[in-house]
Amino acid sequence: MRLSASHAVIAAFVLAAATAAPARAEETVVVAATGGAYEQSLRKSFFDDFTNATGIRVQVVTASAQEQITKLKAMNQVGAVTWDIAVLGDIEAHSNDVRAMTEDMGTFCQAFAERKDLLKGACDSSGAQLNSGLTYIVWDGDKLPNGGPTTWSELWDVKRFPGARTFPNFNDPWRVMAAALVADGVAPSDLFPLDIDRALRKLDALKPHINLWWKTGDASQQGYRAGEYVAGMVWQTRASVLLKEGRNLKFSLKEGVLVSDRATVVKGGPNKANALKLLNFIENSVDGMARHCTNLGCTPPSTAAMEKMSPEDQANMPIKPEIYASLIIPDFEWINANRPLMLDRWNTWLQK
Repeated sequence: MRLSASHAVIAAFVLAAATAAPARAEETVVVAATGGAYEQSLRKSFFDDFTNATGIRVQVVTASAQEQITKLKAMNQVGAVTWDIAVLGDIEAHSNDVRAMTEDMGTFCQAFAERKDLLKGACDSSGAQLNSGLTYIVWDGDKLPNGGPTTWSELWDVKRFPGARTFPNFNDPWRVMAAALVADGVAPSDLFPLDIDRALRKLDALKPHINLWWKTGDASQQGYRAGEYVAGMVWQTRASVLLKEGRNLKFSLKEGVLVSDRATVVKGGPNKANALKLLNFIENSVDGMARHCTNLGCTPPSTAAMEKMSPEDQANMPIKPEIYASLIIPDFEWINANRPLMLDRWNTWLQK
């Protein structure tokens, strides 16, 4: 029988995912997550301790958020789900597409309802929050020794702060559009619904100066090391790695884009019981949460974990009222409903 092109693509996705399937399901849990420093921190902070405590091996499949969603859809279409947990951004985790492919975790979360240390939303029907962090402004302290841009409007000011810029481009353009609107004078609290036309007009002015459109966190780090940009928008978790390397990287918490990562349990996964054991272990591992966010410069979903972190690390969390009030907070519902429109407009703009 000859497969159609679409079926061939689906089969290829499933075959690739199947290579990560465990040989002994009762002793394994398969987690899909982004790789690099993030995966390493998950291993050192949670996964290795979980394996030592339970004997259950955590096998990680590396994929971006959009790759995870595409592969989950492919696996569901052919009825061959080989993943147990997908670690996604909060926005993706709450989308209708992902909710249809993941378990409702409401009952699981009831066990933690009395935990006073857990922040609001740390555990909800979509899954368990692993960390929160900013996508924020960074600059090279060597190339801008007298100070760099601390707001989005200043990042657009290439005369005052000369040098190449960097922004993300990984099929999720809402945060770049939001930053452009704030640079154009829109208050963070008034961003949604996003004025896409106005955002793209503002980006027109900066586009000639954008030297690196990074698609992965590792690419943003390597771009800095290689001197491909002087300032721009980078994930806080990846900037922290550069800081730990001793790089003279500077950053601003002001007007940062607040995003979270959430572990979801995949419907039909071969090791659901082990997946729930792992998430239960993580929710109860305050020390692990503290290590994870010390490694990555993020904010844990527990105040008890925050207290275990150094004063220096706590100072990098956007929890001060004056900083928090300036943050860009995503509107999950609007972003998920308008994602295809934004992506179409974005890709058209990039190709101009």
